[in-house]
Amino acid sequence: MALAKQPHNTHHANLLFTSVGDRSNVSTWLHGPRNFDLWLTYYGDRPGHLRDIADYYTERKGAKFQNLYFAHQNWRELFQRYAAVFVMDDDLVIDASEICRLFDFRERYDLWALQPAFSPRGKISWPITKVNRRNELRFTNFIEMTCPLFRRDKLDAFMAVYDPELVGWGCDWWFLEAMGDDLRGRVAVIDAITCVNPHDATKGRREIDHLMPAIERKAIWDRIKKKYNIRGEDRGTHEYGAIPKPLVRRSLGILAGACEQTWVGSEETARRAMAVLRRLCLP
Repeated sequence: MALAKQPHNTHHANLLFTSVGDRSNVSTWLHGPRNFDLWLTYYGDRPGHLRDIADYYTERKGAKFQNLYFAHQNWRELFQRYAAVFVMDDDLVIDASEICRLFDFRERYDLWALQPAFSPRGKISWPITKVNRRNELRFTNFIEMTCPLFRRDKLDAFMAVYDPELVGWGCDWWFLEAMGDDLRGRVAVIDAITCVNPHDATKGRREIDHLMPAIERKAIWDRIKKKYNIRGEDRGTHEYGAIPKPLVRRSLGILAGACEQTWVGSEETARRAMAVLRRLCLP
């Protein structure tokens, strides 16, 4: 299989990878200047869908990490061009400026992996990933598979051990374990930057459930854990420390959090108001 589209030269030092279907928010990620190239692997049924907005484009059925693994195995030299790779679900609500800042945070703190904190306006599966408006970031031993941003060599290390039989469930525990036992100061949830992970009820049936029911994905994870001796959930989730915001920005962040809770369910009002508050809270 050949890439249907790729740039002649690398535009940026960072790469955003997503496995994209027909009901994505990908086009909203690209408004304004950006410091990343975009790789789309399309798994839907409309050939060429979103090709025009991608820097790299290919088509393949499969889950996000399965498609990432396929791309990494077949075009590894293209991944080697990049310092960092952000691996995102295609329905997240976030804009280009916030994605750019995530890459900047990774470089500033030399993080191995990070994720934006999740807004309470969306789904939060793990409490440790919910935004704390008092902080710039929290050093943790856990980030979720929904939107991990990797230093590229750490992604390479995970791709070297990943088994593409695994469909979603458990990938986060595995890529964290591939980084080693002591992740203090190396992994972080970035509270200064949030995204909305839409609730399942707003999307209808989850795309991954069309690919494979959750009970089967969980069964595969249990088998993979045993096969590769992965501790997984037994590691638990821990915060090792935080970098707080300066006082004024901390106060604005707390105000933003209170407003965000109030505006749950009023998406357009929330989006506009939070954009203003984010600008006030920037360094």
